[in-house]
Amino acid sequence: MDRFKRFFSDVSVRCAAFLMAYYMTNSVFQSFMSLYYTDIGLNNTQIGTINALVAVVSVPAMVLWGHAGDKAKVRNRLLAFMCVCAGALMLMVRISNAFVSVLSVVCAFSAFYTSIQPMGDSVVLTALDRENRPFGPVRMAGGLSFAVVAALFGYVQQALGSVSSVYTVAGMCLVIALSALYMPSVTGEKTRRGKSMMFGLFKNRALLILFCLMVPLQLTYGYFYAFFSPLLRDDLGGGQYVGWAYFLSATSEVPFLLCSDRLFKKYGAGRLMCVSALFMTARWLIVAVTDSPVVAMLSQLLHAMGFIVITVTVSKYVQATVPPDRKAGGQLLISVFGFGVARAIGYFGGGVLSDLTSRQDVFYGCAALCFLCLMIFAPYYFRRPPLNGEPSQPAIAPKAGDAHE
Repeated sequence: MDRFKRFFSDVSVRCAAFLMAYYMTNSVFQSFMSLYYTDIGLNNTQIGTINALVAVVSVPAMVLWGHAGDKAKVRNRLLAFMCVCAGALMLMVRISNAFVSVLSVVCAFSAFYTSIQPMGDSVVLTALDRENRPFGPVRMAGGLSFAVVAALFGYVQQALGSVSSVYTVAGMCLVIALSALYMPSVTGEKTRRGKSMMFGLFKNRALLILFCLMVPLQLTYGYFYAFFSPLLRDDLGGGQYVGWAYFLSATSEVPFLLCSDRLFKKYGAGRLMCVSALFMTARWLIVAVTDSPVVAMLSQLLHAMGFIVITVTVSKYVQATVPPDRKAGGQLLISVFGFGVARAIGYFGGGVLSDLTSRQDVFYGCAALCFLCLMIFAPYYFRRPPLNGEPSQPAIAPKAGDAHE
């Protein structure tokens, strides 16, 4: 009995439970909601508009939650409140299938939901840092949960219809809320001026350069998550492969997650993200060229050095280099740019271009953008010491011009 008690009270287990609940939910929302939009009669431009406005709405919402998280007495309680509100709003999507109605409700939902992941990361990373625990294996629990649900939920949706996505996301938001309260409590940090200084991070030149690489890469993921599922099901005739494609992409993250802490310290965020740009170029090019649903599905193995590299390395860099009173705001700032700004462009622009050309043609543009990023940023980062946030680096955001050269 004591052994079980010690296991379930372990900080890594408690943080892993939260990440598992979140990524199970996100597996359904991110992978299958676009099929629900398609089945209720929305076109590519309308789907792109919904996702773009979700990203736009998330920007001021993330700023708000970033300030609140930095000053919250207990961040976990604020996080649970956000989850409950998101779940209730998701149920309201079923009120009407009209475009304006769906758009309004999903935007309201996103004002709470899109900040759950960065706020949760700030709690998880802080709790793990206090016990000197690695982040990679804990994050892996979330990735594997995403993979399993992606593989299985495809069958659920085929049996019950795409509306099952709505009810599953709503119910799982309540599970995330409970898991947030199960995590070790993390308090907010009052700033020296009595308010959050999230945008003071703009003085960190090295962080801004890293964001300049992150944004265009995330832009291509915005298009991918909105339109890959309809492309695979409707254009390539591979509806049975949708869930398995996301299963392969999620499980492919495991090797990196097992080695992420060591790779981050050795090579740094910038260098690892340049490798990510190379893998993403190949991945989008394969999807653009192939007419085989099996090949499109198997191309998702290249996800191994894609999204997970971007999210983990940038999050770890912020956690390692910004002061305590800016950590929650710093994690949310990543999402403001990586999800809000980048995804809004990818969602809306990709939707319009898909209606003008085809879904596959837009992936050529995604491949070209990733290759351009590689050409621009690889010479910059590989000529410099790793941007790795080790203890020898400054513990606070450097002044303008003090970047790691």
